[in-house]
Amino acid sequence: MIEGSISSEIRIGTSLLTKCRFLPDYWVKVIEVNPDFEIRLISQQNSEIANETPLAGLGKEYVMFEGLYLSEFYRNNCNFICFKQVPFCIAVSVNHRLFNKSIIRLTDLQEETVLLLKRGISSHFDALRDYLETCPSIHIEDLDYYDISTFSSCELNNQIMITPLIWQDIHPSLKAIPLEQEITIPYGLIYAKHLCSKANILIESIKIMLHDQTF
Repeated sequence: MIEGSISSEIRIGTSLLTKCRFLPDYWVKVIEVNPDFEIRLISQQNSEIANETPLAGLGKEYVMFEGLYLSEFYRNNCNFICFKQVPFCIAVSVNHRLFNKSIIRLTDLQEETVLLLKRGISSHFDALRDYLETCPSIHIEDLDYYDISTFSSCELNNQIMITPLIWQDIHPSLKAIPLEQEITIPYGLIYAKHLCSKANILIESIKIMLHDQTF
């Protein structure tokens, strides 16, 4: 257990879908004034997004990680700092008929099957589902969670998958295309309720920098 302990390092969970995209810009500035701080990246064992135990390692193997805020899964189980709102898009392979589109309208998805996170995990994913369901000819296939195999299956089976635009670099053979109707999901820092003193200083410093927009 590292939750609430006095630690010489700040452990940050990371995986392909929870890579540190914005956090390094913050921790570099914090370390400039706290040179005794040490950041350690920890590979997340349960790297699937929205698996059955998405926060199993939080407060144990690591104290924070960067990613999507899944409102129904995470509420009351962790703390969250929002870095930005990220829009949803579709991901398709080079062989899909929609590949050359620059924007996706509901009419483009008629008679198509769309892969989407199952209802009840995130109010933001659910809002997108509600939008898609206004077109009865769009077929929705539920995903229990997202992991790298989900992206590979999308490519190999020439499927359409709903993802946040910030994941556009996850799979090199998939193209992310924005939706005409912009629906977003919060993206930021998920962190444990109880932190060591150094991790708490990092969190409070990030809050100040976000408020002041100092970088």
